[in-house]
Amino acid sequence: MRRKVVIVLDDVVVALDLAQTLQDLDPSADVVTFRSAAVAREAAKGYGKASLIIWQPRSDPPEDDSAALVQCDLAERSILLSDAAEAVYDAAPHVVVLPRPFSAEMVEKAVSRLSADH
Repeated sequence: MRRKVVIVLDDVVVALDLAQTLQDLDPSADVVTFRSAAVAREAAKGYGKASLIIWQPRSDPPEDDSAALVQCDLAERSILLSDAAEAVYDAAPHVVVLPRPFSAEMVEKAVSRLSADH
């Protein structure tokens, strides 16, 4: 079964960069991008839960329940793009905080960390 990865970011350039990095890491992965969680949730009704979601909250610091809502609705594990969220989410199970700006190597380490936890 192909691994499904969902990217939810309103910044199209960053989303495409992440998608390419993830494809380079796993060419068989099915990587899809969305500009909002609402659109991603609607699309998920047709294909079910993904193995990984990468997203950034719209507020800094993010609302208390936003990570849980997005993660539970869309994916088993989550990479959160946000420096300010580290204290809030770093201890959450199946969530890794990826500070911005990030490199391809940092994305690879975040994915590896989640894979090791799974």
